[in-house]
Order: sequence, then C-alpha cells, then structure tokens
Amino acid sequence: MLKKIPLAALALFTALASLSAQAAPAFPADRPIALVVPFSAGGGTDILARLVAAKLGAMIRQSVVVENKPGANGVLASQYAERAKADGYTLMFGGSSTHVLSPLLSPKKQQMEQTRKNFSMVGIVAETPLVLAVNAKSSFKNLDQLLKASRDRELTFGTFGSGSSPHIMGALLAARTNARLQHVPYKGSSPAITELLGGHIDSVFLTVAALSSHVEDKEVRALAVTGARRVQTLPDVPTFKEAGVSGFEDSGWFAVFAPAGTPEPVMDFLHDAIGRVMATPEVQAKLVELGLRSANSSRALQVAVWERSIVATQGILTQVKIETDR
Repeated sequence: MLKKIPLAALALFTALASLSAQAAPAFPADRPIALVVPFSAGGGTDILARLVAAKLGAMIRQSVVVENKPGANGVLASQYAERAKADGYTLMFGGSSTHVLSPLLSPKKQQMEQTRKNFSMVGIVAETPLVLAVNAKSSFKNLDQLLKASRDRELTFGTFGSGSSPHIMGALLAARTNARLQHVPYKGSSPAITELLGGHIDSVFLTVAALSSHVEDKEVRALAVTGARRVQTLPDVPTFKEAGVSGFEDSGWFAVFAPAGTPEPVMDFLHDAIGRVMATPEVQAKLVELGLRSANSSRALQVAVWERSIVATQGILTQVKIETDR
C-alpha cells in the first residue's frame, strides 16, 4: 500500500512548486526586447538588424526594438549590452568586427578574454563575404595581374576604416603574396568607391553589398571574393582560392549576442526563433540582395565558428602589422 503524504508536507511541496514557477517565468513575457546595434542608423549593419528585429518580433509575437549605440568601433554598444541584465531582454547585434577584431586590436591585452567572458552567442545570422575590386578602366583584369604589378610599385587599397575586416584582409593578402599594398582608410564605403572611380586609389576591399551595383553597372571590376564559395550576386567572380591565393576561405559574419549568464532555455528559444526567421523566403531573398550568405546551423557549431575566427585572426595579427586610429 502507498503511504499517505502528510498534509503539511503536501502543502510545502505545493508552495515550493509555486515559487519555482514564479522564479522562472515564460519567455518572452509582455515586455519588449532591445536589440543593440553598434553602428549608426541607415548603414548595412543597421539595415540587417532592423530586418531581423521586425521578423523576430512577428515570429515570437513580441516587440523587438532596435537601439543604435555607435562609437569606438562597437565598444560603446558592447559595454552597454554586457552590463544589461542577463534575462534575454537585451541583445546585441554584433559580429566578427565587434566580437573578434575590435577586442583583439584593443590596447587592453585581456580584452578578448573579457569579451568571451561577458557575452554568449545566440547565433550567427549571416556570413559577410568581402570583395577586392578595381576601377573598370583599370588595366588589371584579374588578381594575378594586380599582384604582379604591386611587386614593381606600391598599390593602394581603400576600405571603410582602419582595423576593419577589409583592412585585415588586405594586409593578409600583402603578407601572403609579398605584394606592396598600402592601406587607405575612409569613413565608409561610399567615399572609398568615389575615390576609386575618380582614379585616386588603385583598388578597394569592401563588402559585396557596397560593390554589387557598381559591378553590375560596369563601373567596377571585381577580382576576387572571400569565402569558400562564390557569391550569388557575383557568380563570375572567383574566390581568392580559385584565383590562386589560399587563406581567405573564412568570411566575416553577423551574429546576435546576449549577456553571459542568460538562461540556456532562453538562449535556445532565441536561437531557434532567429533560425526560423532567417530561413524564410523573404529574408533569404534580402540576404542575397545585401550580398550576404545564410548561416543556419546549430548553436554549438556557430559558437565554434566564433572560436575559430578568434584563433584565425590571432594568427593573422602575428603575421601583419595593423595600424589603427585608436
């Protein structure tokens, strides 16, 4: 026979169960989620972040509000987000620039470890391939011609800033091929392209989104793209490996981060919801338009990408000297 449970013990069990339920409320509750963006409104990062925020909000039936906090190459946004309560209601839309490059280039030696300690990755939303391109009037028809010419005279390449992903890639290209390439930083992609079209610099290293329309209008000739495979909007442009230079197979990426300590059920919920958002036909079409690639996979695999990016970038920085404006 089963023993009867004393009424006092039953009452205690019921009370504890009630307290447990109160301590772990369902996510998301009736309150908005803040998505912190480390750059100004209107830029490529902001456009993608707002798309994700809108579609995620509709998916989970809760408001996701974008908060732009530009400054110091993403440092201000990172500091704000990492200090937020770890409950899933404050997220950061970062990526390889804010969570790999910026901390590795920081004058603070332990900044990368602090970033690892203070953030957990919810998931990667898209890969961001980069393109090396020249003016369509240039005599360089392919990457090999540009590299050979650079051994006789110094050539310039423009990017959207010192310490940026394109800056690192350009420095790596010079180191791997013994090319003489001089970096010229600009405050954005548009001024770099203007200078290229005006004949003031020899090449640019920028995002696919920044250059696709100029390639289509035959103003610019793309020589090679980073990543393991070609870009859908630039199908005739070879990867660097196809063009004869290895080591450029890993592209940059955008990702959503949460403050460290955010409950695992919340992290899993957000990862799953963002994955479903990114897989919708409308978002997939927008990624192609923006020159981005889908990155759907498990959270564990995406966290591994973050770790590989850190190791790879550390390796690059031991090979090349990067001067920033910090």
